[in-house]
Amino acid sequence: MACIKGYTYDIFISYAHVDNIAFPGQTEGWIEQFYKNLDLLLAKRFGSIEMVNIWWDNKKLDGSIMFDHSIQEGIKQTAIMICLLSPGYLTSDYCKKELELFYKKAQTETVGLKVGDRSRILNVLLNNIPFGEWPREIKGATGFQFHDAEEGEDYGDPLDTGTPQFRNQLRELRDAIVKIMNGFPKEETSLAPKQDLKQEKENKETFTIYMSEVADTLRNTRKRTITELEKKGYKIVTGIPPPYEAEPHAKRVKEELEKADLSVHLLDQYPGRELVGIQDICYPQNQTELGLQIAKSKLIWVPAEVDLSIIEDEKYKLFLQGLEEGKQTSKSYEYIRGAKSTLTKEIADFAEYLKKQHQLRQSVFGKIAVLLDTHFIDQLYALDLSKTLLENQIQPFINPQEDDPHKNIDMLADRISQVNKLIFLYGKVSKDWVLERMIAALQLIITNNFPVEDFFIFLFPPHKEPNDISLKQKWLKVKVINNSDNTFISADTLQQLIRNLKNEAA
Repeated sequence: MACIKGYTYDIFISYAHVDNIAFPGQTEGWIEQFYKNLDLLLAKRFGSIEMVNIWWDNKKLDGSIMFDHSIQEGIKQTAIMICLLSPGYLTSDYCKKELELFYKKAQTETVGLKVGDRSRILNVLLNNIPFGEWPREIKGATGFQFHDAEEGEDYGDPLDTGTPQFRNQLRELRDAIVKIMNGFPKEETSLAPKQDLKQEKENKETFTIYMSEVADTLRNTRKRTITELEKKGYKIVTGIPPPYEAEPHAKRVKEELEKADLSVHLLDQYPGRELVGIQDICYPQNQTELGLQIAKSKLIWVPAEVDLSIIEDEKYKLFLQGLEEGKQTSKSYEYIRGAKSTLTKEIADFAEYLKKQHQLRQSVFGKIAVLLDTHFIDQLYALDLSKTLLENQIQPFINPQEDDPHKNIDMLADRISQVNKLIFLYGKVSKDWVLERMIAALQLIITNNFPVEDFFIFLFPPHKEPNDISLKQKWLKVKVINNSDNTFISADTLQQLIRNLKNEAA
């Protein structure tokens, strides 16, 4: 929860991802070092590491991904924005959208764009950008110089984060932030978007989150996260152990996991307390393993800064590495390497995604809903496939397209919103066309938070190898069904597809 009343986040750091690329030999980029130094400096001023809540996006999204829904929501719930101005920032459409969104939403709030005579947008100059090139939204804001330019026309470079000059500028920035924060109303008002009471009641009645046991190093983080989730209306189950003994402990955990809609497991480099009577197995790991087996949906979170390779406990290190590489279980789970400041947001976003998935499964006459995305030259295959899907209680929608894979994106978005699975038909059409359609669909899903679970690629003649086409991304599972050696859709191939569709929806 933010220090400033009425907001989820005190500060949103807006930056170009090119400015956070680490030089050879460095483990952290400049932006990450800036964030950590500012976070610590504010913590020392307020007397608590948990007091000020800063949002910064460490997902390293590139230009191929459309505007991220979680970032958009983060901006709407933030009190102060810091813009890290650089040539990369000026050329980034992503950054322009972030700045414009905050500028417009701040103007509509009770407190306005300024607190007293201070702008809620702080301009941090990573380079000596001429005033005339500043975005219009920050031309009224004072610039904080974090560059080493000496001449008027010299762009310079960002200050080394270990220099006295950097620390002096950071203190000036910290002092300005504190003055702005102190200028906000002390009582909570309608400054930021609020979840309506009906939605909060619905969350509380229908969605339960199991918060697993953690190591002592994460206890404060879990406590704060539980408080924030409860304020959003979610029912939280925690406080296990007791019982402490292995057998009754496992029985109790399983009972709660079976009832929960989502289990959340926070892990770091420390294993935590050992199970009573069992050596080398600790409560956090044990509950995570039970969650992977039993829970309907699982979210595993590890701090971004944790270096798994230096963990001393070898068994625990292998366990964490297996989770990160997806080797611990064949069942799917959400794995996040993130910042503590965005943890609640990550959990809430995933919970809302799961709720939409469930609602979607109950719609469309109670059937699984599938979109068949095809080029016109492969449309006959789509018609044959749709008949079989209907016979198996799966609702198909056909979305035929012409030669331009980017055409009628609005229609594609509308149809994606009605389904939970997409099948891309790859027959006579080119591989590049299919890939462009998949990328366009993925961007729509991420931008609009559509509850699509996975992609299927159905291969039709002429002959193709199963690994002939793939989409490198981490958001959705992609399965390939190969029918490219059969003129007609074989019975075995159809059963494989239907079994996959129904199993994934179970």
